[in-house]
Amino acid sequence: MYSYTAYGLNICSALSLPELRSSTHIEADVVIRYGEINWLLPTPAPSWSYFQIDGEYTYLYWKVVGKFLVRSGKEIIIEPLPGVEESVIRLPLLGAVLGMLLDQRQFLVLHGSAVAVDGNAVVFLGRSGQGKSTMAATLYGRGHKLMADDVAAVDVDSAIAPILIPGFPRIKLWPDAATAALGDNPETLRKIHPDAEKRDRPTVDNFLQTPLTLKRIYVLSVGSTLQIRLLKPTEAITQLIANSYIPMLVGKQFIQSAKASVHLHQCTNLINNLPIYILERPRSLDLLPDVARLVEEDLASENQPVTA
Repeated sequence: MYSYTAYGLNICSALSLPELRSSTHIEADVVIRYGEINWLLPTPAPSWSYFQIDGEYTYLYWKVVGKFLVRSGKEIIIEPLPGVEESVIRLPLLGAVLGMLLDQRQFLVLHGSAVAVDGNAVVFLGRSGQGKSTMAATLYGRGHKLMADDVAAVDVDSAIAPILIPGFPRIKLWPDAATAALGDNPETLRKIHPDAEKRDRPTVDNFLQTPLTLKRIYVLSVGSTLQIRLLKPTEAITQLIANSYIPMLVGKQFIQSAKASVHLHQCTNLINNLPIYILERPRSLDLLPDVARLVEEDLASENQPVTA
């Protein structure tokens, strides 16, 4: 068994997880193991993926990987298809599956990337392809610390303020984004999957392991101008729900579950304690330094958001 740490949890895993930080802790908060999962898929079989929530049990399936069971926020069981490589198993394991476990541990799990800027955490949200990882990488390249990529866990029940829990020191980037944001040669970076062009970029050299107060959430949007606009509460809660990991995966099944009311309460709690903005910018990698400066100026200002 291997020992790791991520999201403030000590993880004991039968599967090697080189993306995570190694740990010497003996007592595990989470155990990851292989095993048989007694769960029947619906008929006809799903074309690509299928997810089911049953109380403290969450089942996940991908046609090219196999089955996962997340149980009570403490255990992940993997039943892979024969011959599936470990690198392929790790992709959903360290994304959606880990997101489900964090949800079971009562975190608000956002589909976003997070950076620490001047002692405060910032999360970027947005639909796939909007540039969440690219924005985080750009700020990381300007000397700020990465905190999470793809799965951002927020403790909204903290007595002080919402707290962002650090994930693990990796970020996934398209080749052109790796070059534009960090000046990397993408040929030196490992592909996240043999058939994918995205690259796995380690960030061990400047990764923050300490939880921080969450100061801002920016929802990325493509537009003709470069600006930051404060969202109204109704807009903000709509964006939070749309960019929350679990509703995105499970859909109507989540809305009908007992978790829906808890999730709505978490989102409401967050918008009552945190400003949420739209960050609009033209789709251009050449503008990344300008966008990053705008974010830095906004975070440094206690006044109204600035516009370029």
